[in-house]
Amino acid sequence: MAYTELTFFLYFAVLAAVYFVLPAKARWGWLLLGSLGYVFLWEVAAGFFVLGVALATYLGGILVAPQPEKPNLEKRKTILAVFLLLLFGLLVICKYAGMAADTVNDIAGALGASRRVELPDILLPVGLSFYTFASAGYLIDVYRGGAEAEKSFGKYLLFLAFFPNFSSGPIERSNHLLRQLRSLSSVRLWDAGRIGSGALTVLWGYFLKLVVADRAAILVSSVFDQFWNHGSFALLVGALVFSIQIYGDFAGGSYMALGFARILGIELTDNFNAPYFSLSIKEFWRRWHISLSSWFRDYLYIPLGGNRKGEARKYFNTAVVFLICGLWHGANWTFLVWGALHAAYQIIGGLTREKREALYRRWRIDTASPAFRAAQRLTVFLLSAFAWIFFRAGSLTEAGVYVWRLFARPDLWNVMNGSIYELGLDVTEMNLLFLGTAVLFLVDFLRDRKKKEFAALVGEQPVVLRVLIALALVTAILFFGCYGSRFGESAFIYAEF
Repeated sequence: MAYTELTFFLYFAVLAAVYFVLPAKARWGWLLLGSLGYVFLWEVAAGFFVLGVALATYLGGILVAPQPEKPNLEKRKTILAVFLLLLFGLLVICKYAGMAADTVNDIAGALGASRRVELPDILLPVGLSFYTFASAGYLIDVYRGGAEAEKSFGKYLLFLAFFPNFSSGPIERSNHLLRQLRSLSSVRLWDAGRIGSGALTVLWGYFLKLVVADRAAILVSSVFDQFWNHGSFALLVGALVFSIQIYGDFAGGSYMALGFARILGIELTDNFNAPYFSLSIKEFWRRWHISLSSWFRDYLYIPLGGNRKGEARKYFNTAVVFLICGLWHGANWTFLVWGALHAAYQIIGGLTREKREALYRRWRIDTASPAFRAAQRLTVFLLSAFAWIFFRAGSLTEAGVYVWRLFARPDLWNVMNGSIYELGLDVTEMNLLFLGTAVLFLVDFLRDRKKKEFAALVGEQPVVLRVLIALALVTAILFFGCYGSRFGESAFIYAEF
């Protein structure tokens, strides 16, 4: 039951209508019932998985919590290690067993062996990658003493199964979401400003998904599904447009989650902050999928030593984090290469930083000038677009051929001959994609300048203009959104992870 389905909209409307009239103390229970209903309606197995993970990690939180009267650090550390192994073991089996078997079979076949490793089909429940990380973060926080072990199993289960962010994040922390659930009865629900802000955020998410991302997906599929027939121009367009598609798709879903939760009086983590306006790849990862990148920073990079143990160790830690980050996104070697590219970007950037700065001083380049910063942002966008090729490709072979043809089959004269309109979108649809992308970048430009999210930017405007912006979004979504038999169904990309 994706956000873009009519059934979800109706489900949310009924849930919210009851929620707003319930006694304050009954709110969290109703949200729990609604969240479990959402999960079970989407996928029955996912419901049982989240129940099992919640029960295990709820008990784990109690066992690893510091007890002043019985301080036993080693015992708690052992218990934490056992629960984390069980938790990540479940994720590895469900998500990577097939990849491991295929790799073993490929190696064995190359060596001439005839026997193959055969595994039964293993279910990957929706949302597993997100709530395993949320529950692991909870256990670690409780063990460190930075969070309180939750005494109510129901509220802890709601923390993991909360329906707005269940299927594609953001990955919430207990000190953020669980803390709000504990005090839900004190929230003033009938707040027009908050409800309006949530509704605007939802509309912005629908615009990014239906008007921009799903329209871009048509062109991207046209190029990537027949990349062997295209030259450099089409392949370049495909890679650049996929950069827009995945941003609109993932950010759109995140904004919908944030908006729906805000209407209910709950604030989720803002997962995106104008990432394509970053001045470096390092900054890009402070702005892209913020909940995941901060999770890796706090629970992997810093425990590995971060940047406290010398340059070599810092770059090693960076490589480890991004390789694991790549694998988190999917059981395919393409994701590992995608992560490796982002690690390489940051390592090369760190190693060359002093030499680049010396060069800028020697050539008297003003690094604070708008032109230089624009060049930095363009470089970050192109580097990330190149890495997205591996993210989108079905295999390393496909990605390799795509990249080879991108550089070895120049046909940039096609820029002027109209062949861009033969990539799945006609003139009208291509213009709509261009306008939608322009709106996306305009909003991100304003966000980067004013350091405020979309709803806050709109909230600064006069009432008449706020109403006109809301009506424009509704009109664009209804009349220019990509849904129905004309375009086919385009699922949220990150719901697959």
